[in-house]
Amino acid sequence: MRSRLLSLGVAVSGLAFLFGTASAHASAITFATTGTGSDGPLSASADFFTSAGQLQVTLTNTLAANVIRSAGQALSDISFTLSNAPGTLGTASASGQLANVSSTGVVTYTSSSNPTRWLGAGGQGLFSISGNTITMEVVGGGQPSQMIAPSIANGGTYGNVNNGFGGFGPYVTGSATFIIPLSGVTANTNISNVTFSFGTSPDTFLGGTPPPIPTPEPSALVLLGTGMAGATGLLQRRLARA
Repeated sequence: MRSRLLSLGVAVSGLAFLFGTASAHASAITFATTGTGSDGPLSASADFFTSAGQLQVTLTNTLAANVIRSAGQALSDISFTLSNAPGTLGTASASGQLANVSSTGVVTYTSSSNPTRWLGAGGQGLFSISGNTITMEVVGGGQPSQMIAPSIANGGTYGNVNNGFGGFGPYVTGSATFIIPLSGVTANTNISNVTFSFGTSPDTFLGGTPPPIPTPEPSALVLLGTGMAGATGLLQRRLARA
């Protein structure tokens, strides 16, 4: 009797493990977007990493360097919603390579790598928390700068940009990462309602799409079926002998 109950417990525990694993929230998730604005193609991604007391966000302009032609294609804003209250905000930080762009599109890296305008530093840009929704942008407090452009090496050339593109420098080339201490964030905090904005107004808003839910591996499905069959058989035998 005890051995049968132990076997039943193992089978049920296995099922609980399988179902629990399938529904667990990941601590890392990427949202991406593509579209077209009045200035041409748009493409960006946001990588979110959540851990105890901290949110990390990495924003990337995923256009190719030869595709961008206007500041309207640079990433300038993101908003997203946390699944739980963010709690108390600590001192946030920003990193990412800044670069100036000449009228002919030649890129020159600056010595600074702190795009803190995204955090509202110095009264420029905006960083706000409203309920569970966080907004980060470089629009506001004067002419926009520190927008995120496609990745390019120092001394490289954005070969198709218009003459006005360089007037909004410095740009972040490729990616910018933000470390945001929030006491309410945990590894199980989910991200939703991601919206990217591009341009200097901003001009274009695009919703972000999370990755598709992975299809279970065949081996996992076999294990699930075996566990269910085993649990069902044990329960039937137990009831028949009761």
